[in-house]
Amino acid sequence: MRIVRLLAVILFLTPQPGMAQQDEGKPTFSVVTEIFEPMANPDFTGFEELLAKEVYHRIGIAIALAHVPSARVLRNANEGIDDGILSRVGGMDALFPNLVQFREKVMDRQYVAFTRRDDITVAGWHSLKAYHVAFINGWKIFGRNVTDAKSITRVRTPEQLFLLLRHDRADVVLISRWAGLQQVKDLGLTNVRVLEPPLATKEVFFYTNKKHAAVIPRASAALKAMKEDGTYQRIFEETLGRLAPNRGQ
Repeated sequence: MRIVRLLAVILFLTPQPGMAQQDEGKPTFSVVTEIFEPMANPDFTGFEELLAKEVYHRIGIAIALAHVPSARVLRNANEGIDDGILSRVGGMDALFPNLVQFREKVMDRQYVAFTRRDDITVAGWHSLKAYHVAFINGWKIFGRNVTDAKSITRVRTPEQLFLLLRHDRADVVLISRWAGLQQVKDLGLTNVRVLEPPLATKEVFFYTNKKHAAVIPRASAALKAMKEDGTYQRIFEETLGRLAPNRGQ
């Protein structure tokens, strides 16, 4: 029995796969996200992961980051299984009433079109009508707005999306700007461009469970201070800025 208990303690103290190690000696929050590069990656060094670590560090809280399937991220935080999540669009607390939104936004997320063709331009959702379009299944912003394209293909991953483009099985693929630029880099695509202007732009925010609502003012102030003192820009350059000459968000 003593051996069994000892093994249980060792297992509890050993970092598990999919979880970042936490700082000792500080209150600890469990913060979950799905792997979605370049915002979150297997090494826990994505843009939002580094941002969150610094935000919470500044208010004296360590975070234990964990990667879980996308469907569980909001549910876990809303039910209090985990303490917080990385970014989601503003207003998610209307659908998940146990979540509290940071006051300071993480960034403006741009939803854009990528293409290999030189003859395509976009000026709103209606301009996609003449093309074969693809996007990731479950992305509601595209599912709601793209209904009358020449054809619509839904895939499971960003990589599959850009492989369609590489093999000319789609005229246009839709995704958030930085996720798309990550795939262009990872797949070594040299003849793919972002179509401007963005189809949509949404503010995104970190959230915590409402039991931690008291930290929101301090955490929001810390994020704002990081933008003012250059820390935000440094993290941006280290993670997102390397993906494209265009430094916009």
